[in-house]
Amino acid sequence: MMDLNDLTAKELARLDAICLDYEQALRSGDAPSIESLVAAHAGNSGELLRKELIAVRDEISTEPTERPHSAFSFTTHAIPVSNATPEAVGRKIGPYLITCVLGQGGMGIVYQAVDTRLDRKVAIKMLAISNSTRDREKRESLRERFEREARAVAALSHPNIVELFDVGVADSNPFAVMELLEGETLDLYLAKTSCDANTVRRMGAQIADALAVAHRSGVVHRDLKPQNIMVMQRSSDRKGGATNGSAPHGISVKLFDFGLSRSEGSLFDAAPGDRTREGVVMGTPGYMAPEQARGETAGPAADIFALGCVLFEAFYGKRAFDGSTASARFASTLESVPDTDPVRRRVDVELADLISECLQKEIGKRPASADDIATRLRRRGTELDPIHQQIESGYGAGVFARRRFFELVTGGALGGILAELTVQYHNETLRDIGSLAVLSFTDTNGRATRLASMSAGQPIGDQTTDRGDEIAVLLVNELSRLKDVSVTPFRPFVASTRDEFIAIGNELDVDALVTGNFNTVKRGEKSFDEINLQIISSRTGNQLWGQTFLSPTGESLLEQSRFASELAAAVGRSLTSSDSGPSPTNQGSFSCLMDGAGRADPDSPAGLRKALLCFQSAHRQDKHYAAPLAGIALASITLAAQSSTEESIELIQTARESVSEALALDRNLPNARLADAMLLWQTLYRYEDAAKILQKLIADEPNYWQAHHQLGLLELTRNNQADALLRLREATQLNPFSVIAKVGLAEAHWFFGNTERAVTDTIRVRDGQPENRHARGLLIDIYEHRHEYELAAAEHVDVDFGPKVTVDSYFAKRQTLDLDEYPYGPFGTVLNQAILNSRLTGRIDDAELGKLADSTPPMLPLLLSGHPSFASAKRLPRATEILPLA
Repeated sequence: MMDLNDLTAKELARLDAICLDYEQALRSGDAPSIESLVAAHAGNSGELLRKELIAVRDEISTEPTERPHSAFSFTTHAIPVSNATPEAVGRKIGPYLITCVLGQGGMGIVYQAVDTRLDRKVAIKMLAISNSTRDREKRESLRERFEREARAVAALSHPNIVELFDVGVADSNPFAVMELLEGETLDLYLAKTSCDANTVRRMGAQIADALAVAHRSGVVHRDLKPQNIMVMQRSSDRKGGATNGSAPHGISVKLFDFGLSRSEGSLFDAAPGDRTREGVVMGTPGYMAPEQARGETAGPAADIFALGCVLFEAFYGKRAFDGSTASARFASTLESVPDTDPVRRRVDVELADLISECLQKEIGKRPASADDIATRLRRRGTELDPIHQQIESGYGAGVFARRRFFELVTGGALGGILAELTVQYHNETLRDIGSLAVLSFTDTNGRATRLASMSAGQPIGDQTTDRGDEIAVLLVNELSRLKDVSVTPFRPFVASTRDEFIAIGNELDVDALVTGNFNTVKRGEKSFDEINLQIISSRTGNQLWGQTFLSPTGESLLEQSRFASELAAAVGRSLTSSDSGPSPTNQGSFSCLMDGAGRADPDSPAGLRKALLCFQSAHRQDKHYAAPLAGIALASITLAAQSSTEESIELIQTARESVSEALALDRNLPNARLADAMLLWQTLYRYEDAAKILQKLIADEPNYWQAHHQLGLLELTRNNQADALLRLREATQLNPFSVIAKVGLAEAHWFFGNTERAVTDTIRVRDGQPENRHARGLLIDIYEHRHEYELAAAEHVDVDFGPKVTVDSYFAKRQTLDLDEYPYGPFGTVLNQAILNSRLTGRIDDAELGKLADSTPPMLPLLLSGHPSFASAKRLPRATEILPLA
């Protein structure tokens, strides 16, 4: 007897389309009879079609009648509990307590739930296995394949991909536990919002970045569509809101349902090792690639086609392949060319051409990779002229756009109007800036500073700085006082071309870059420093604002801090004092303070030591200035966590004395408040007091990355998973070049049991910063814990472990190495040695824990709470004196 496997791909696609139309008709309450469909459409496949239609009918008849518009729609607007199925709400799936239904569809249901262990909200997608699947072995195979693919998705790490926390099986049905996203799906967003070209590019680049990471990991989405893309807004946009249905500036997107959305073809029915079985049609009509519609293998190129469909819909305001039925959309995908709007196309020709390339029927004519698409979306050749800006802003209200166009071209003073529009455009763009970074300044010949040439992206450390770096550090320090603009901590970079500005802006994930140059000029008998300041769009690489200042040669940094006020005014803000204490009056003290501020990077112990000397010099020159004391306190407690026992004890004492003096002079100084909180939880174990200080500090200084980082470590110590990951992730976003922040986030994933995620993230950090010991140290720590000694040995640069690595040979060599050179992490000498000792002896006893506690190493609470090597010590009575109360 003929079965589905005997059909050609084309015939299978035809029958699948008929079944989809029938399902849609059933849901709308206007379904034809099965026999009439078989008579009209079956051809030579009558019995197979009848069987499939009956299966669809039976499955639909068993579903609850209440459902949202799409199969699996994640949304924060949950269906009220009264509308959820009574047997679901209040039920527990493992540790997850279901609270309401987020979405339902033919393949299953999505719940909102609470993880009762961690008291956090999650989303649970339950994939229901059809009742027709009665074979026990096949059911077990389905479960294993779901779990295997879910693990692959869990290894994906990208800010634009939903996080997968857990997988399991309940009542023989696999489920996946994911982060609960706050926002709305892209289909809902597009239904009420007209996206300008810049927004389409920004969203598209984020989607392409996510796909690139997935494809490199061997994961193909296969069902990319607006319903599987969540749109979220930055906090500043949520407060202000967009007007007139236009897209806000700071939206971000997240992809979900990676590899899970069409389970019958991908996860369940594919042969072992196959991503998608040839002959199985999967995906969504109107977004699936032609090869998918024909039932052929769906690879990365299929995702690229689907991305083109999404971009087309966002840019043109209509679907690329539409039709009233699934059959019509199938046919459109296979046979039609999307109908573009020539007026809209002229708004951004490069974007329109890229979308058309993505929608090519032949795989070889599409862009080579998602990486290539992301690069092209971020690289725009020319800024829109004012006329097209007006057309762009009026798109979706075409009458206004065209009327304004004719007003412009027929006006008698065209030049003046164009000039006025250009100024208005730049001002609006500048006011939209929510994040920026400051690059090293060059001389007028474009020569970069030594650090920017030799150590781009690295901490200053204890190296000598040039004038171009000093100006940049000054501006970062002053602009960081802006409350609603995130300023990336300084690392030396320079750029001179449009592509270089775009590349650095993308790497730092900021809206704009501050840069400039300086030169010495003569005005009569006097010498002046001519300083050119510029604000550059990180999206286009074009200059948005510029101004030249003359500063008497030898003028102090304190006097030149006025430049920051000019920059703040350019972006529509004003600098307000961040402290209530005395302002600096001594120019030498302020210059030393700036030198220390540029070096006080937790990634560099050498820089912290040099910064401490700078802060101490600044304090000696001005005893009544609180900022140097706060710098001493923060540098001391930060450095103490990475030092030997004797040095750590001395540094902690210095931090305590300095923070007390600083707060007496200015109780609102951010660095002093942060140092105070760090001392409280790291050395005095006063967790609640420290948490209150950090929470208030973040409320006052929302862009202070170290405050987020410290609160994240504190919540990690208190075993508050959701809060810990949230704060640590925020720290990495505010300071994207901080290795210690990224390693801290990866370490949190490890402590909470997601080891594969930790390894994946840490390898990426190590590859980006190969000279930094912290990323390699965490990998060594994890590999040793997992008894993967060859991998651990490979992370020891320039160390020969011999031809064959065994547990004995590995630790014999490891014990001879300097733990300051090859540490497990930024924990200080005594704690790194304790980890190694526990690996050798298998435990940490009460005597050793007491010895450790006597010297109060700052990272002891964190390691005792979560590090696997301290698991035995955590159960000791002495541990209760250190750890937070359960």
